[in-house]
Amino acid sequence: MRLPHTTRALSLIAALFVCTAEPDLSPDAKPVQEPAPAEVANPMASFARMVSGEWRVTFQSGTSIDTWHWGPGEHSMRVMTDGAGAVGEPWRELQVFYWNSGRKQVCLLGLSPFARGVSEGTIEFEGETADAVFDLYQTGHRRKMGLRWAFDGPDKYHEILLEATGPAGLEPMNEWDHVRSATLTATRPRAAEEAPKPSERLKVLEALLGHTWEAKGEAKGDWATGDAFHVQSTFEWVPYADGIYARVIAPTKDGEPLHLLDAYVYHHTGTGALRCLALSNRGGVYEGDLTVLDGGALQLDLRGYEGDRVVPHIVRFDFEQDGTLRDRVWSLEGAERTLMLDVHHQRLEPKND
Repeated sequence: MRLPHTTRALSLIAALFVCTAEPDLSPDAKPVQEPAPAEVANPMASFARMVSGEWRVTFQSGTSIDTWHWGPGEHSMRVMTDGAGAVGEPWRELQVFYWNSGRKQVCLLGLSPFARGVSEGTIEFEGETADAVFDLYQTGHRRKMGLRWAFDGPDKYHEILLEATGPAGLEPMNEWDHVRSATLTATRPRAAEEAPKPSERLKVLEALLGHTWEAKGEAKGDWATGDAFHVQSTFEWVPYADGIYARVIAPTKDGEPLHLLDAYVYHHTGTGALRCLALSNRGGVYEGDLTVLDGGALQLDLRGYEGDRVVPHIVRFDFEQDGTLRDRVWSLEGAERTLMLDVHHQRLEPKND
């Protein structure tokens, strides 16, 4: 018996740190998300032009390089920006663009080292241009911002950054030209004493970094289908931007592993909370706060957008004395909780050649 579609999506959310469900790969498997209307059948299609090579910018105060990567199921894009200041000081930004079926919009999330910036908003392509509006939360205040892209062929676009500072609304404040290079810039390794460390705000997640976590076996919960699964998760701290990027895959017998889920954990400068955004290969979007409970357990209170449905869930992680991670998921209906998943995950040791 196959897991119900909602349960499979939930188990992907549990994979914020270590995913806990094998996707349905059978020929007759049905997607968890209903087909989108024709006018938004492929809302991320315009972003395909950004993939391959790197986008370079040179300005008076330094340089920056953007690389674009598809998320699971090509429902999202992850953008890594590596920059250097006028005297070579490094910085990094992270952006995520993703289709939210519940809101019927392409949304954006951005993490920046400058005044601990967190950006939230939407973006829309129209032909050879794109326009975005977003709130930029920085230490002590919130700014109303906009972006405008104008493409000049496949390998160049002009970017204008706008800000609303008065009754006139959004007005240009800066602009740059991005040019694609097919040659990727080599990353300079940093000495241990130069490497930055995760902030105190992310200390609760430090034990997950630098390891691969594996879960396999038969899932057990109140729904008790006994369906088999095998997944692996890795966790990367993004220096300077100070966020955590989790990637979940399902190994396959032949070919490339299946990319199941991307998740991002960060400290929200505006709310002061730890936040999570998780994006599944079936188009599910899950977001909410991360809380540290008494005893060190971690709890996620999530709102999930699956097609036209909005589904609330609670995910809890307990670090066990034997080194495993216990992972439980509950569905919510009013004040009632229903246990849907209860599994343990092992930390894989590196193989010696």
